[in-house]
Amino acid sequence: MRISDLNILKGPFLSLNLSFRQIIQVFSQYSFSALPVMDGEGKYVGIIKAQDIFAHLEKLSYESSIKQLCHPHEPVKEKDKVFQILEQNHFEIIPVVNSENILSGFITKTDLMDSALKWYKKNADRFNQVVSSSYNGIIAIDAEGEIFVFNPAAERILERDSKEYLGKHILELDPASGLIETLEKGSISIGVKTLINGKTILTNRSPLVYNGQVVGAMGVFLDISTLESVTEELNKHRALVRKFNAIIESSYDGLYICDRNGIVTHVNTAWERICGIPRDQVVGKSAYNLVAEGLYNKSAATKALETKKTCTVMLEMTSGPKASQKIMATGTPVFDENGDIEQVVVNVRDITELENLKKQLDDIRHYASELQEMHIQQFKIDDIVAQSPAMQRILELVTRVSRVESTVLITGESGVGKEVIAKKIHLLSKRQNKPLIKINCGAIPENLLESELFGYEGGAFTGARKEGKPGMFELASEGTLFLDEIGELPLNLQVKLLRAIQEKEIIRVGGLKAIPVDVRIIAATNKDLASMVRKGTFREDLFYRLNVVNINIPPLRQRREDIIPLLFEVLKKFNAKYGLDKKLTGPVVERLLQYDWPGNVRELENLVERLVVLVNEPHVQVMHLPEFLQENRAKSKAITVNGIVPLKTAIEDVEAQLIEHALKEHRTTRKVAQLLEVNQSTIVRKIKYYNICREDAQENQNEVWVHQIRI
Repeated sequence: MRISDLNILKGPFLSLNLSFRQIIQVFSQYSFSALPVMDGEGKYVGIIKAQDIFAHLEKLSYESSIKQLCHPHEPVKEKDKVFQILEQNHFEIIPVVNSENILSGFITKTDLMDSALKWYKKNADRFNQVVSSSYNGIIAIDAEGEIFVFNPAAERILERDSKEYLGKHILELDPASGLIETLEKGSISIGVKTLINGKTILTNRSPLVYNGQVVGAMGVFLDISTLESVTEELNKHRALVRKFNAIIESSYDGLYICDRNGIVTHVNTAWERICGIPRDQVVGKSAYNLVAEGLYNKSAATKALETKKTCTVMLEMTSGPKASQKIMATGTPVFDENGDIEQVVVNVRDITELENLKKQLDDIRHYASELQEMHIQQFKIDDIVAQSPAMQRILELVTRVSRVESTVLITGESGVGKEVIAKKIHLLSKRQNKPLIKINCGAIPENLLESELFGYEGGAFTGARKEGKPGMFELASEGTLFLDEIGELPLNLQVKLLRAIQEKEIIRVGGLKAIPVDVRIIAATNKDLASMVRKGTFREDLFYRLNVVNINIPPLRQRREDIIPLLFEVLKKFNAKYGLDKKLTGPVVERLLQYDWPGNVRELENLVERLVVLVNEPHVQVMHLPEFLQENRAKSKAITVNGIVPLKTAIEDVEAQLIEHALKEHRTTRKVAQLLEVNQSTIVRKIKYYNICREDAQENQNEVWVHQIRI
C-alpha cells in the first residue's frame, strides 16, 4: 500500500509570503496542530507548529514573516510505501510531495495509523482465509512451543478439535512432535512420513525466522493415503496398458486401430506381417488416404465409420511386397457413453492362412469326435456302468445335453439311477461350479412344498422367520435345480412351477416382488406323465415344458450286460469302505445274473452291501443269498398274458397278477413289498390302481390312509 492510496488532504497550506496575522487566522480556523509550508513556487519548505506561533505572539508583529518558525521536516513522497514510514518520528501531520518536491497535500498521523491498521487486519484476514482454506494441514508454534495456528485441514487429518489445543504446548497434541526439534535446531525437514490414525501423513517442517531469530516453527502436512491408493490404481492401469499392448502384439491376427476421424493410432506386428508394410508408414495417417494412395483397394475401418456397424470386407493389397495378397478384414466400431464412435478396431487375416486353419480345425474336430466316442465307451463314474448299448446311448445323450441349457426329464423305474444321471449332467455342464439343489416333490407335505420351492417373506405365515427364507430356486441360482418325483407335484404348484420356468422369475410366499432366477431344471419321475396328462392329474403345458429332452433309463433286467460289471464295481466299493476282501463265487454271479432286479441298481447295491457285511467267509456262496434268490424260481405261480395285446397293457396285466398272487400268500402289503422289493406305498397305490380285492378290510383301510398321507 502506497501513500497515494490514502486520503491526502489538499489543504490548508501555508506559504512563506503569508503574514503572521494571516497564519494565526488559518490556525484559528482549523484544528490542526501543525501545517505544511510552501514557497512561492509551491515547493515544500517545512512545517510550522501552532504552539510555536502562539509562543512568539509577543515577539513578532502581525506583519512579521514566519520563515524563522518553519521546521524543515522531511516529507513523504506519493509513491512511498506506508510501511516504510510507519516507524519514523513524525508530527501530527505528514507532508506529501511529488517527485519534484511540489507539495501535494498532507496526511495526519492518525489517518496513517488507521489505514495501516486496516491493511494489517485485511491481510491478517486473508492470511487466516488462506490457512483455513488450505487442503494441507498447518500447525504453527511460537518460541515457547505453544500452538497458535491449527487449521481445519489439520483437524480433519488428525481428527482433533483445534479449540482443545490452541494456546497449549505442542507436546500435549503429539508427544513425539518433530516441530520441537525444528524449533531447537532451526533446520528444515522435507517429506517426513508418519503414520497417524491409520493414515500415511507426509510433513514438511520449517522454522519461523524474524530478524535473524527463530521465533517459532511450522509444519505443513498432507494425508497421502488417497494419493498412495491413486498411485497404486495408476500403476494398475499402467500394468493393464502394458498387458493390453502385450496382448495386441501377441495376437496371431493382424490388429489395426483408428480413431473417430479415421486416423490410425496402432497396428500390431501381425498386421505388418500379413500386409507387408511397416507400421511407421501407416500410424498417424488417415485410413481414407491410405485407400486413396493405393495401399489397398478397400478399408473395413472407413466402412465401419460410415455405417456405424461391424462389417467385413475382402480386400486386396495393391502395393508393397504383399501386392495381390487377399485379406479378410473385419472392422468393429467402439462407442463412447454418448453413443458416438470412439474408435474402430480392425481384425485382418490372410485368407490362405485361414484356409489352412480351417483344414486343421476340421482335423481337430474329427480327432475330438473320435476321442469323445472313445471316452463314452470307457465312460464310468461312481456307480454308472455303461457296458450295454442302451446305457452307452444314454451316456452319449447325457454328454450332448450337458453342453446346452435345455430342460431335461429323466424317466425310469425306481432305483435305476435317475439322480446319478442328473448329477452327471450338472457336472459336465457350464454350471458345474455352481450349486446342484435337489428337492423330492413327493417327500415334502403339500402345504410346505411351495415355501420350500419359492421361499417366503418374513411373517408370511405362523412360524415363519422374521427375515424370510430363500427357496430352492434362489439357492440354485446360476446352478441346477433337480426336481425328483415331479409326478407327485400338486396341480396348484404345477402352475407356479410352469410360470417360474417360462418367465425365469419367482415370487416368494407372502411376497409381491418378482425375483429373477437363472436356474437349469432337471426333473425325474418313475410315473407315466403322458398317462397322467390324459387323466388330468398333470398339466399338459408343464409336461411339454419339462419334456424338452427325455432320458429314459431302462431297468436293469433290460440291460443285463451291465449286471456283472455293476456287481463287481459295487463289491469293490464296499470292500474298500469296510476294509474287506469278499469275493463272489460263479454260481452266485450266475444266480444274480438271472434275477430280474425289480429294485434295479438300488436293490443290487443293497444286496451286495448286505453280503459284504454279513457273510463271514471270504467267498460268498449261494447259501448266503436271501431265501427268495435260493428258491427255484420255477415253483412260482405262472403269469399269463391273454393273447396279443399292447406291450403296456401286457406289463400292467403281469404287474397286477404278481401283486394279486403275492397278496394271497402273504396277506400284508408290507410283506408283499419286501417280496417284490419295492416301497410299501408303491404296492398300496397299485392295489388301488388295479382295483385288487383284499380280504383284510381293516388293513386295507389303514393302508389307504397311509397312502393318502404320503401322496
